[in-house]
Amino acid sequence: MPFVLAFDTSAASTSVAVCDGARVLAEAETDSTSARHAECLLPEVERCLAQSGVELAGLDLIAVGIGPGSFTGVRVGVATAKGLGLCLDKPVIGVVSLTALAEAAIAAGTPADSLLAPLLDAFKGELFGALYRVTPEGPVVELPAFHAPVSDAFGRVYAAANGRPVAVSGRGFRRYQSELANLASQVTVLPAALDAPRAREIARLGLRAFERGEVSELAALAPLYLRDSDAQLPAIPLRV
Repeated sequence: MPFVLAFDTSAASTSVAVCDGARVLAEAETDSTSARHAECLLPEVERCLAQSGVELAGLDLIAVGIGPGSFTGVRVGVATAKGLGLCLDKPVIGVVSLTALAEAAIAAGTPADSLLAPLLDAFKGELFGALYRVTPEGPVVELPAFHAPVSDAFGRVYAAANGRPVAVSGRGFRRYQSELANLASQVTVLPAALDAPRAREIARLGLRAFERGEVSELAALAPLYLRDSDAQLPAIPLRV
């Protein structure tokens, strides 16, 4: 089976995994409160490769979470994946981090035809979200990734669900759960262990895409931000 290096830096933790097909050989989770993504990603990649016994040159595929999530974190992950892909001449697959949350819920036993709504914290009273349907082939998009104010996000999910029951996961939902008690009572809340994107799901989704021939073009691979960054150049250049 192909050797896959996968990582996700869209959330509060840096997640790295080396897999032999669907089998996880080594993985690591580093809380970014103690080390920034840019500082810990490559050391964790090196450590996982060493633990797995796989060399960089022996990799067959690199899979990376493209967000949405932390602007800086997603940039670090995508730039690192593109750099490794270019230097090693290896294919790179970009995976939507919300899809990885849905994949984790499926791996945890969510039954077929269920609806999954991963919700990540977009800060400023907003959520990143999407809606997926569970199939034997993995999560299928019912509502593409979006960002919206908290109450509007739930409204979009319910409209897309069209009366069908929904299971919810993600740190965004967890943060605002008390504020949305009435809405939260209408959904099934998945365990907190499924709240953050993990590299093992990024690897699994990337491998499926690779097997379908959906390799990302490095020049076109880009973060999925869903909204503009707060750091913007002024419309009128400043005078010096």
